[in-house]
Amino acid sequence: MSSAQNLANLWKLLDKDHEAPNSHKYTEAQKFVGQLANIPYKRVYFTHISKAGNLSVRATQSTGALKSDVVIALIKLRSEDAATHRAARKFVEKTGKPVFMLQRESLDSNKWHPIGGYVLSVDPRGQSLLAELADLFGGPAHEVISVSQEFATFNAIQYLESLGITGSVMGSILANWHDLPTLLASATQSASGLSAAEAAIIARRRDLIADLRSMIADEKTTETDLHKAVKGHYWIFGGRYTGVSERNTLIPMDEFDIPLFCTDGSIHIVELKGSYITSLVKRQRAHLIPGPQVHEAVGQAMNYLRDLDEAGTAMETYYKRNGLEYDLCRARATVVIGNPDHVRVTEDPKRKYAAATRQMIDQAIRTYNGMINRIEVVTWPDLLDAADRTLKFEEETMDLFRPSQQNLPKQNSGDRVSHTASEDGRTIF
Repeated sequence: MSSAQNLANLWKLLDKDHEAPNSHKYTEAQKFVGQLANIPYKRVYFTHISKAGNLSVRATQSTGALKSDVVIALIKLRSEDAATHRAARKFVEKTGKPVFMLQRESLDSNKWHPIGGYVLSVDPRGQSLLAELADLFGGPAHEVISVSQEFATFNAIQYLESLGITGSVMGSILANWHDLPTLLASATQSASGLSAAEAAIIARRRDLIADLRSMIADEKTTETDLHKAVKGHYWIFGGRYTGVSERNTLIPMDEFDIPLFCTDGSIHIVELKGSYITSLVKRQRAHLIPGPQVHEAVGQAMNYLRDLDEAGTAMETYYKRNGLEYDLCRARATVVIGNPDHVRVTEDPKRKYAAATRQMIDQAIRTYNGMINRIEVVTWPDLLDAADRTLKFEEETMDLFRPSQQNLPKQNSGDRVSHTASEDGRTIF
């Protein structure tokens, strides 16, 4: 169809009471434009403007405008052409949304004619969309407002904040952005953006540690629960590991909990056990020694390491033949088990032995670790304390290099911020 035919069809769909408070009155018009422009109709937003000052007020307060790809403004009065264009321009500068304007032929007419539009220079997609709408419905070419990328971003963020949209809501929306990798790459190019991204990661990791602390304090938490919580978070075991193997069965008949890659390419096996173990240590005469469940877990890790030693060379050859690199020689292991807070070694008044304290339990396990080779026993609190200290160090490092002042983005020669006064004297954009 020609632009005249498209416009005539649109007029029929706009033959409505525009003053009526009906949020669905433009749905058919949205679908018509969306189909012609090949975009989802909900990404097209129509708004009726009874006077120039209302353009910014109506559009900026609407969630529909916020979610749209283009705002189509239906201008009622021809007597406010200059004010309407100023208001439209300021709306685009403020929100970053392209505007396509249709003006009523007369107050008693149902004919609407294109009078142009506005779009930012940093929005090539919006420019293409306005050009397509001009081809579909005729009318003058749109005007491109020259702004810097930083200035447009700053204005857009201010606009979102004015609507009460918090950083967490922005994050949820951006998480579903169609070009998320590019978005994140761009955001982390600046020092402040990288600092914010790092801070978000640290905050999320702190949340995980807090959740794990609550879990290991709960007597009902099972070994399976802890496995699920730790899965995918190998960073918690320290910075000397570069990744986790996708294979839990590196050799026949053995399945490892978490096989980690060390910086030298070797394998480090992590064996996770439960946190609620009352016999983590037990009394042996005047001393404390690890309990049977600790010995059992260490014995399990010893068998893993023995099998890796015996079968490692043959399996390395097999993996290399299939394009995989595994260094299975002289692997090491860590057993994460128990929580000293759950230990039940009470006072013995007869022999004058005090109840087991955290320090006494730590010493017993440290003594045990000193007598075994290639295997280390760590309690859950010790593991989480070490991870927490690592995050604290990262935060302190970030504070040293965080920019001391956030400056307002500089404007290009084409950037202008002016204000249009509304009817009640407030300043609107």
